[in-house]
Amino acid sequence: MLTQQDVVVDPVLGNISMKYTNESFIADQVLPVIPVAKQTGKYYVYDKSNFRIDKSNRAAGAGANEVDFGFEAKGTYSCDDHALKGKVPFEIQEQADAALNPLVDETENVTEKLMLDKEKNAADLLTSSSNLTQYTGLSGTSQWSDYSNSDPIGDVRTGRQTIHAASFKKPNTLILGKQVYDILLDHPQIIERIKYSALGIVTPELIARVFQVEKVIVGEAGYNTQAEGQTASLSYIWGRNAILAYISPRVSIKMVSLGATFTYKNRIVERWDDRDARATYVRVGDDNYDQKIIAAACGYLIQTAVSA
Repeated sequence: MLTQQDVVVDPVLGNISMKYTNESFIADQVLPVIPVAKQTGKYYVYDKSNFRIDKSNRAAGAGANEVDFGFEAKGTYSCDDHALKGKVPFEIQEQADAALNPLVDETENVTEKLMLDKEKNAADLLTSSSNLTQYTGLSGTSQWSDYSNSDPIGDVRTGRQTIHAASFKKPNTLILGKQVYDILLDHPQIIERIKYSALGIVTPELIARVFQVEKVIVGEAGYNTQAEGQTASLSYIWGRNAILAYISPRVSIKMVSLGATFTYKNRIVERWDDRDARATYVRVGDDNYDQKIIAAACGYLIQTAVSA
């Protein structure tokens, strides 16, 4: 029977898990990480009283007028733990060139599973019109896959105007599902705008310039929608959606930005041997976070931007 002393926190595998990245995952780019000292707490949002003009005239000998910055606790976060484990049979370890390699592989596999769950949670949060209440849904000839009639530049311009009018922030990021990005690569509006650029090849950087944002982020991660044991059915996590957003370059608990990932602690890797199963278990856990929309006015959702 296992005792507490049999469980080892492995710093080597922990570093591998922390450093493991997959370029397909974009959750932490669109909802930047804010480290927090407590597992639960409040986050702050500046209200629109910041846009009120306060008179700055000061008479001789008088004090300066005092202003209220207009931020208050708007919501709470609770960084729930996320953890998964996998096992590596002793037989596989014995046949490996280096005993650590199968454990490294399992650490990366379990970490990727955790990141996949985190990615799906972020996409579900940001592609729901219940959360991003500034949105439009495209259909038929208005979808960008209709190269003759659609107007992606005009649609994104509407989104930019909507965000700026609601927040006075210029959106700086365009998040595209991979299917949307692939369609835009050959859209006549895009080709026309970049045809005189070097080589005339469409890149995320050129698309960003066309849509007047600082960067384009493409969500390429996919997942199996079927339950275990059923025939696999693969889908893209970010779907056929586009999200225009202002994402603050300075991440803090008091900021104007679409959203954030409040993170408590760094995830760790634990391992232990199960003599009965003849295997070493690798557990990646203590991954405590909470993904939140902070300022919905800083986002604009375009649903079903392309046809299936």
